[in-house]
Amino acid sequence: MAVLVTGAASGIGHCLVQSFLGDGRAVVGIDRDAMEAAPGFHPIRADLTDPDDLAQAVERAVAALPSLDALVNCAGIYPVTPMLDLAANEWDAVLDLNLRAPFLLTQALARHWIAAKTEGAVVNVASTAATLARPGTAHYAASKAGLLQMTKVMALELAPHGIRVNAIAPGLIATERVMAHAKGDGAAEHHAKLSRIPASREGSSEEVCDAIRWLLSPAAAYCVGSVLTLDGGYTLGIPSY
Repeated sequence: MAVLVTGAASGIGHCLVQSFLGDGRAVVGIDRDAMEAAPGFHPIRADLTDPDDLAQAVERAVAALPSLDALVNCAGIYPVTPMLDLAANEWDAVLDLNLRAPFLLTQALARHWIAAKTEGAVVNVASTAATLARPGTAHYAASKAGLLQMTKVMALELAPHGIRVNAIAPGLIATERVMAHAKGDGAAEHHAKLSRIPASREGSSEEVCDAIRWLLSPAAAYCVGSVLTLDGGYTLGIPSY
């Protein structure tokens, strides 16, 4: 398996790159930040909010790894802005990266796989924000809710071609960015989330990576349009009285 990972320079995306390389798999990583090439790793710097840049990145990815048969749409941004203060350009920036880019990437690779008669697998990284509302996330929550429904539609259309599309919905994950935010302006929000997680902890990037790797593996061959939630029970309901 050769894998394309977006958002590969940091967080869950970077963890995925290291996990796949550790498995001996070749990886193409796309990010707007610069990355260094390494054995088995092909970095591509691109702005996925620019459709032309995105299309060129896909062409470069396929050229670098003709055996490419898996895609993880991991790139995303998570600004927090009250609805009454949310500007149209910020809304567009979030939807362009979190929702439109996964669509265009999956569409482009699916067309390539179908033409080459190659079976493929896609995992979209959504969020518990897709189903659990919280203040300041109208744009982010909308993008992730759209990503879940888009996953199901894509799964319906692509399954006959041997292409599986699934999604994961992580909750509070202890990435570097999340933990830095928790030590600053986001301390109150972080504590509020932790207080309602039955597992009483954040998840790790490695746990999310393991779930993604499973969904891409033959062990998950009968998973089509599934959404796997990894949140320590966060979205189950009220943890206590």
